[in-house]
Amino acid sequence: MTRHPTLVAAGATVRALLRRRAAMAILVALPLTFYLVRRDAVGQAVRSLTFGISWAVATVAFFAAAEVRGIEPRLQLGGWRRRQLVTGRLLGLAVVAAGIMALFTSVIVIDQPQLPTGAVVVDFAVTAVVAIAVGSAVGALVEREMEGALAIFFLAGLQAVVNPFDTWALVLPFWSSRELATVAVDGAAEASTRDALVHAAVVVALGAAVAIGSTARPGAGARRRPRPTTSRR
Repeated sequence: MTRHPTLVAAGATVRALLRRRAAMAILVALPLTFYLVRRDAVGQAVRSLTFGISWAVATVAFFAAAEVRGIEPRLQLGGWRRRQLVTGRLLGLAVVAAGIMALFTSVIVIDQPQLPTGAVVVDFAVTAVVAIAVGSAVGALVEREMEGALAIFFLAGLQAVVNPFDTWALVLPFWSSRELATVAVDGAAEASTRDALVHAAVVVALGAAVAIGSTARPGAGARRRPRPTTSRR
């Protein structure tokens, strides 16, 4: 029985990401370490896992975009539809993100039972969706893995340390994550779920536009070939 191309693309994305065992282990272990260090300060502990999801999932999305940059154009020439490839990649990313989110949510539910589970799940889920959009956009703009990974770490880390009440903090992509974490820890009176969801929707829309627009350019994904050199006599 032939599998649907979208499912084939999704499975290939998951397998490609899981082959990066060391990177995946670090992406999960670092936020958990931050959490264990600050677990007595509930607010900081929850925000450390929120940072972890934003950083880990965005980095995973960037890796996925980098993996297929030179492959998807050739697959399209072979008869695959671009919609199937993109949908499959997003589905594979959603599976990996759901696994990371489930692990971090379980930590909160077991170790911080006083927190509202629903609010924590909303925070982590919205953060994961935003992270997929951000990582895909960075993957469409930045070719080299080192620069892309550092850019994502900079964005996620900056959001974790800035004052969310500063006006300029609104331009950062993960502002909604901090706002929803405040709702989960301090209650709805201290932050706005509606504003966070609107901000997240805007970031996802912009990230999708950048990712789709960049990959839709003629010649996008093609590797640059070195110019032939002529020897001097």
